[in-house]
Amino acid sequence: MKIAYRIITPILAIGAVVMGFFLKLFYFALGGLTDEISSIVTLASQFGVSTKYEFSAFEIIKLLLTTDLSGAATDASKESASFMTIIQPVLPHIIAFIVFFVLTMLLFLALGAVAAATGKRKTVMIMSAGGLVLCFICIIISRLAFNKIIGGEIPLTDLVSMFSDSTWMQLLTAVVTVSSATLSAGFYAVFGMHILVILWTVLTNMLINTPIEIHRKHRRKKPMKKLSAVFRK
Repeated sequence: MKIAYRIITPILAIGAVVMGFFLKLFYFALGGLTDEISSIVTLASQFGVSTKYEFSAFEIIKLLLTTDLSGAATDASKESASFMTIIQPVLPHIIAFIVFFVLTMLLFLALGAVAAATGKRKTVMIMSAGGLVLCFICIIISRLAFNKIIGGEIPLTDLVSMFSDSTWMQLLTAVVTVSSATLSAGFYAVFGMHILVILWTVLTNMLINTPIEIHRKHRRKKPMKKLSAVFRK
């Protein structure tokens, strides 16, 4: 069981890092301020106009790399407004989220290395519990950023123009707002993997400390009678 733990735990850690990087981290949905506008948004979505957006860490890094730190657009984004300029109101939150989320990923790699090299289960549990704390911090930071986005501090028209070439969608942003902003599957996959590692470690400890043993009941066989004794009867 110790060998299985040292093999499976690093696999779980690497899987969590891959999911956190490539799965969607953020989910945004557009909606109207009134029921009439909400109906228009619903109708527009039925005609292929995208009203829901999801972004992974990989996609966000690509967006950040298309702009200078000063917010000046590079060749890849000259046709749209600077991403850095658009997200300026929530830029501190994004940076803080990235820092803590990267720490969570690094912690996964570290606990995977510890599990593979030493098999110290107590250390792995402590590190995974620390990862859960970092995830909770990320949730708080994202909630603060989402409140600003839903509150209208981000110019929606400029932001949507970066991800949609639809003229109808750009016109629609003049009368709609971000109605929903949440963390998506990628983040909760990382969060859940920390819990899974803890449960897996607890289960491994139980199996190692109290191994399952098969007790066989040995029955004493009756001695066979000699043939001579049988014939005497």
